[in-house]
Amino acid sequence: MNRQKGRWPGLVPATRRWLFGGVGAKVRGDYISDSNRAGSDIYGSMNKDYKVFRTDALVRRCLLSNAFFATMAGGFDTVVEATDKSLTPEQQETFQEKYAPLKSAVDEVNRAVDMDQVLFVAQVKRSIFGKAGFEILRRGRQPTELIPLNSPKITPKINPNWSLAGYTYDNIDQVKYQPDEVLYFTNIQLDADREGLSDIEPIRGICDARYEILHENFPEIVRTLWAPYVILQADTAGMTLSAEDAFLVDLLAAARSGKSIAFNKSVTATIVDMKADIEGLNQMLQDLKEEIIGNFGIPRLLIGQPIENRATAYAELEAYRDGVIAYQQRSLKRAVEAQWYEPLTRLFLEKTMEIKVPEDDTLPVVVKHHWRKVQARDMLEMSQVVANLWQSGLGPFPDNRVRLWEVMGFPEEEFDDGSQEPT
Repeated sequence: MNRQKGRWPGLVPATRRWLFGGVGAKVRGDYISDSNRAGSDIYGSMNKDYKVFRTDALVRRCLLSNAFFATMAGGFDTVVEATDKSLTPEQQETFQEKYAPLKSAVDEVNRAVDMDQVLFVAQVKRSIFGKAGFEILRRGRQPTELIPLNSPKITPKINPNWSLAGYTYDNIDQVKYQPDEVLYFTNIQLDADREGLSDIEPIRGICDARYEILHENFPEIVRTLWAPYVILQADTAGMTLSAEDAFLVDLLAAARSGKSIAFNKSVTATIVDMKADIEGLNQMLQDLKEEIIGNFGIPRLLIGQPIENRATAYAELEAYRDGVIAYQQRSLKRAVEAQWYEPLTRLFLEKTMEIKVPEDDTLPVVVKHHWRKVQARDMLEMSQVVANLWQSGLGPFPDNRVRLWEVMGFPEEEFDDGSQEPT
């Protein structure tokens, strides 16, 4: 299947589309409320965790960096494996030749739906909301596109025997999507209800405190440091009530810091010197920052933060890769293999090889999702690149993808902006 792609629209429009749903797509309904759209600044009615992601730069940086290193840093390969593990080497070679077209077909579909971007967005959204779902659009039985659903609206409907009956949407109890119509991911799923937990939930209070300090307290402190409060006492004896009110209004309007004013009435000014504990606030912000970084388990150097001991950075990166990243990749891998690769394999066997396998029977071949392992030394070098990107305001995904490609050291002539048809 070939799908003509348009010109790359840029990171911000593309990410908004993937995070919050396509515009004009032939889908079943609205995927996100007005308050949760990427362009909305109605924070009061937003999902609490999504509001934190939108308003806290450090949370966003940690979350996007985790998603980048889990899904984009090394990429992935698909591998065809035999269900029968007793095959001889000669039989394995024959098997691989026989099912090579299956791998090619799966890879083509992955390219058509931008699976690498889907997995990145899935990791971001499930980290925010605890779950992420994508409606599978098809032409006939062939998948053609994956459209992101509004995570808070989608709810798995579980049968009494704990099997999945489908998915409800927008708080309507009726099943809107059948199990095979959604590619679904959870984050830290502890029970059989297929509901996950948000990574932001444990630090909501910390993020609220940071927001209050940075967006409310500091602006007030800065203003009072250079323009202290002044209590003005005016002698309005002999003035009528209306004249007195007008005089006081004019006095307040004229009494601005740095301005010279003159009055023909007796006015006494008392300056109130409010000494804010700037050092204490800065230390509090630093403590809150450490709590957030620790919550996401991300090494400091990967988000552009200074490190105290560079000698331990290599070991820290290895622990991060084999811990946080490995866990995220493992759960993504299992979801994709079960919900995406297995149906594609059944479809290929039926249409191409005329082999119809009953749903309850084991397939003779399976497609596995293999993440390419990122070496710690590569992450160490990449961390400096990521830090430089953050410092320049570009982050791990700048709008200019060509520039990112060049920064990562890849030949410019090999850059593909997505405008070519899959081959």
